[in-house]
Amino acid sequence: MNPSLSMDRVVTADVQAVWRAWTTTAGLATWWWHTWPDTRYQADAVEGGSYRIEAAEHGIGVRGTYLAVDEPHRLSFSWVWYELREGVAVDEPADQVEVTFAPEEGGTRVRVVHTGPWTSEQAAENYRQGWSFVLDALTRESAG
Repeated sequence: MNPSLSMDRVVTADVQAVWRAWTTTAGLATWWWHTWPDTRYQADAVEGGSYRIEAAEHGIGVRGTYLAVDEPHRLSFSWVWYELREGVAVDEPADQVEVTFAPEEGGTRVRVVHTGPWTSEQAAENYRQGWSFVLDALTRESAG
């Protein structure tokens, strides 16, 4: 069994608004690495569609394919983290991410389960830090 990590946040917005924040190019741009002006976004949130979020100046990106799209309850997608080395993407092995959205008093509970082939606690901790960073931004931006 592949190791996984699970994180959740309550976002002070309704489920449809949070869904759009995750599934549209404009929505992602409001919170995912949004403080890095060079970040580019692309999202086609249909089963078999693709997404890409890339911060070239920082030399990183993530891309993948939507595996399941159940609006506005659940998204499942492949996750390929990559680093840009001399302008060329060097991929890590593909992981899988599932995100669920549930109405809750005061907003929407967003739960992220990231399952990967990583084999060390450090790799899992790196993903935990990264998810904390973007989920905290989503929470802040929805409150603002």
